[in-house]
Amino acid sequence: MTSHDDHHPDGEQHDEEQHEGEQHGELPQGQSREPGQDQGEEVRWEGLSTLSVWASTVVVALFMVPAAIVGTVVLFVVDVSNLWALLPLPATLAFIALMTYLDLLRLRATRYRVTPERMEMRSGIIAKAYRSIPRERVRSVDVAAPIYVRIFGLCSVTVGTGESAGAGGTDQLQLLYVTAGQGERLRRELLRRAAPATGSPDGGEGTGEEEAEDDGTELVRLNPRWFAYAPATTATFGVGLGVIAALVGLNAQTGGHGWQWISEQAGLPSAQEMSSFVMGRLLVVLPVTLLGLLLSGVVVLVATAVETWWDYRLLREQDGTVRLRRGLLTSVSLSVEGRRLNGVVLHEPFVLRSVGGASIRAVATGLSAGDAQKTEAKSRLSPAMPVRRARELGAALMREPDSALDVPLARHPKAALRRRFTRAALGSVAVLALAGVLAWAQQLATESWWNVLQETEAEFMPVPLISPSAEAAPGWGWIAVALLGVVVAFWYAVGSYRGLAHGLHPRYLVVRKGMAVRDTVTLERSSVIGWRVTRSPFQRRLGLADVSATTASGEGLYTAQDVGLGQGLAWADEAVPELLAPFLVRDQGSSEPERPSALP
Repeated sequence: MTSHDDHHPDGEQHDEEQHEGEQHGELPQGQSREPGQDQGEEVRWEGLSTLSVWASTVVVALFMVPAAIVGTVVLFVVDVSNLWALLPLPATLAFIALMTYLDLLRLRATRYRVTPERMEMRSGIIAKAYRSIPRERVRSVDVAAPIYVRIFGLCSVTVGTGESAGAGGTDQLQLLYVTAGQGERLRRELLRRAAPATGSPDGGEGTGEEEAEDDGTELVRLNPRWFAYAPATTATFGVGLGVIAALVGLNAQTGGHGWQWISEQAGLPSAQEMSSFVMGRLLVVLPVTLLGLLLSGVVVLVATAVETWWDYRLLREQDGTVRLRRGLLTSVSLSVEGRRLNGVVLHEPFVLRSVGGASIRAVATGLSAGDAQKTEAKSRLSPAMPVRRARELGAALMREPDSALDVPLARHPKAALRRRFTRAALGSVAVLALAGVLAWAQQLATESWWNVLQETEAEFMPVPLISPSAEAAPGWGWIAVALLGVVVAFWYAVGSYRGLAHGLHPRYLVVRKGMAVRDTVTLERSSVIGWRVTRSPFQRRLGLADVSATTASGEGLYTAQDVGLGQGLAWADEAVPELLAPFLVRDQGSSEPERPSALP
């Protein structure tokens, strides 16, 4: 994007003001002429919808007016003078009026237009701003309609360029808010550069959403049974544990007085009595607690999935644009230009993979959203679904009769497994040593030590359970837990090795890795712009290397980890011929890149 000061010298600013002065009385307010265009090629400046002001006013009033009324009642109850008791309501109304006035000023100051070459936007009440995006740099158009503006027929439009937000400015241009007709017309016009869509200048009708759906081929539609996959994540127990941790933290901030006050008011037993009760029935309390945590996590995750993926549809329009629609309370429509979609990711977290589920994510340019979390959210093209259906969707997005997700993949050398066994062994030694120290400390601990630990824990935990459990645990219990950790470490090492693989498709290269989260990435070979080969001292000793394909799409770097050096270089050389050739040494008298090696 460009700023007004960077691209409009003083002389050009004067010329633009002079043009606008010449147009006064001939053109509607806010309209200007594209620099360099003839008078017959003028493109009108458009504004945001006036309904956006009243939508904001209604939302603010719904939250603030009831609070002001409650405040007034409370002040009357506590015998505050009538003058002060009546103050909250008029003060709230004055604040709402001020915010409405500022929104009106913002509405008048914000103008945008789409010319054959650029999208431009002017904004700012005190500090004026001018932003401009060349249309050939538009990568995605995101149309979102939260429920509080959807009832007014409004939506926000976010135009993405794919630039990093930290590269000296924002990578997005956002309009808050325009009518649904304007949003749909902008989406179609910005993504169809060769034949701009036509519509009414004010965006009142234009190209409707029904027309967009008629022009598209449906790739997938939501099956409500897919919501059953939502709880298949490690966060299921984490939701309940997070609530408990928040309550414990709140109690700790009050020095334990919060739980003490609640206990006194409700007549609850003392913390020591409750702790003794729980420890005496641990085999009953523990399963019930885990079941409660599980159910709370299931409810929250299913509700989140319903809100996020309700009315989910994925379409491919006639011009190749891939369009995603989803959302219950916040309706989202994300469009990605077809030629910017350079591959897909089959995303299989461990728990989801264990129940036969997976999801599809995009490898595309233009989905950068300022931080990793938002960028990852924008790249999600499907909810969790059966893995067979996810593979079919990936093949449909790649438009290949033979899916790149189904090509045979090459295993990595056994040396990669030895590396993972070495890490597991080192971690196991550390865990066993820690268990031995804890068992030794437990034998040395006296009753006074345990009393101090329980008093300290009582300041944070309403019901002290950790120190009584540690005191009651047998010394060999620490060793048993450590041995269980050793088994898990080696099991994880084997699973991590089995996840390593790479392969080639006539059009795509394929990379797979991961145990806790297994991703199978397909990337267009034509989108690879370079290779990076890295080797640590341990990898050099085992003849391994990390071979990474660099690209402008997605994460920017996709790596085949711990691959044999010759194997990885041959794969890279075959994937993109001649790109790596200047850096390879081949056997004399042979033109085949069977065992290339890197130059020293």
